Amino acid sequence: MSRAGECLARLDALGIEYELTRHEALDTMEKCRRAEKTIGAPVPRNIFLCPRNQSVFALYTLASDAPFRTSQVSRQAGLSRLSFAPEDKLGELMGTYPGAVSPLGLLFDTGMRVRFLLEEALLRCEYLAFHPVDDTLAVKMKTKALLEVFLPACGHGYTLITTNHEQG
Repeated sequence: MSRAGECLARLDALGIEYELTRHEALDTMEKCRRAEKTIGAPVPRNIFLCPRNQSVFALYTLASDAPFRTSQVSRQAGLSRLSFAPEDKLGELMGTYPGAVSPLGLLFDTGMRVRFLLEEALLRCEYLAFHPVDDTLAVKMKTKALLEVFLPACGHGYTLITTNHEQG
């Protein structure tokens, strides 16, 4: 079974309702924003981060138009000097590749090495859409199901990050 198949099977096993959309590869945020109307939900940006020593990894999920300031995220997450993590760690830790990163990949983080950081503003969205570690698929699901069912089933919690346009 493919990694995407494993994600969908886990959603099914957990009783999480979702809508699956097949589409062209949405490997950039510009393409994701154009597809949001078809998918029927916002497609957040997902950024894979770590400090220089790679002692911990973090997946930061934020609105596609939200500003990203590493200092702000690092401070709120209690992690020092976050920057972009190496691409090879995506496959190793989350079973995915650049362009297909999403919280659904936390299913494959069995060593619990990735912290999940969520932009607080996304809590206002009833639905969000994510790639099930494949950028030709989108899963529209309730935000509440992600946070209250999927993440705990994978052994993950989350840290809320408040985006403040004035800080930086």
